[in-house]
Parts: sequence; structure tokens; C-alpha cells
Amino acid sequence: MKWVAWALLVVNLAVAGFFIGRSHWPQATSDQNASLNVDRLSLRGQSAPAPKEAASRGAATEALCVEWRGLTRGELSQVRGQLKAMVGERVMSFAEVPLNTRHWVIFPPLPSPESAAAKLSELAAAGLQDAFVVKDGALRNAISLGLYANDEAARRRVREVEEKGVLGTRVELLPRQGTDFYFVIRSEDPDALKSLNEIKQAYPNSQQSRAACPS
Repeated sequence: MKWVAWALLVVNLAVAGFFIGRSHWPQATSDQNASLNVDRLSLRGQSAPAPKEAASRGAATEALCVEWRGLTRGELSQVRGQLKAMVGERVMSFAEVPLNTRHWVIFPPLPSPESAAAKLSELAAAGLQDAFVVKDGALRNAISLGLYANDEAARRRVREVEEKGVLGTRVELLPRQGTDFYFVIRSEDPDALKSLNEIKQAYPNSQQSRAACPS
């Protein structure tokens, strides 16, 4: 009878051990799957917004320009005042561009009239007899070396001067007398340029158009 009792005890222990061990097996597998899924979701969440953020930063720094042509001289003065007011309120700038220009070859401004006169003497000794000192304006004390109708002729003059040993000259654009002007408005804010259309309603004969920004 004792061996029967021992046999029953062994069988009960084996059955209990089987059920206890089985309860742990699927739980471990479930934990591994859960952790892998969380990792995948976390990686997707971090990588997805990056291209959009990079694109938005690039678009925010792109400069946009509009040309405003066809204004009469009276209208040009009025629009100039309106644009100056807009510049004080928005992030934008504008420039007045002449329709017809001349190309001015100059030696850059010198510190004083005396130094400009001394430089003029040096140029005359080098064989440049047709130069003169600019007496007023933004280029005061520069030395004029000639006005030309186009860039090609001005560059030819620069080469001639350099062949005589004079370096450092440059070409400035000057508006022709009596020429008309137009505006180039620049901004990195598209809404600022859109507001120009509201101002334009008062000048129906003028034209606004998108343009490449000057470098």
C-alpha cells in the first residue's frame, strides 16, 4: 500500500509542475512582442516629421521679389511713400531701378579732395588725359574715366586703363537723363507681397509681376 501512495504523490507533483510551468511560457512571448511593437512605433514617430520641418525651414528663408512697372512720375512718388510706410511695418525692402542706364567707369572715391587731385595727376602721367575728379554726390572725390552706352564698351575702357598700369577701377550704373523708373520689392514673407495688390488698385495702368531677385 505504501508504494501506491508514493506513486500517487509523484503523479500529483508532476501534474502540478506541468501547469505551473505552462502558465509562464506564453506570457514571456507576449512581453517580447509588446516591446518590439513599442520600439517600432517610437522610431516611426521620431523620423516622420523631420522632412516636413526641413522643408518649412527652407521655404521660410526664400526671398521673393515683385516688379512694379508702368507708374507715372507722379504715381511713382506716391507709391514710394506707401512702400516706405510698409517697410516700417513689415519685413521687406524695395529699390528704384531706372529703365535706361549709362555705364560710368570710375576710380573709387578717395579720402579727400587733395588725395583725389594727387591721384588725378598720377593718371595723367600714365597717359589718361580725359579723367576728372567728381566734385559732389555719393561718389565725391572719385575720378571719372568716361561714360558709356553699354557694359561692353565700359569693360573695354577698364581694360585700356589697366593696360596703362591703373588697377582698381569699377563700373557704376547711372540712370539716363529723363528715364522712367520702376520698383523691385523684396521680402521673405509672401503675405507682405500679397498686400501690394491692394495698393495697386489705385493705379490701374500699372503692372505687378513676380521676378527673380537681384543677387
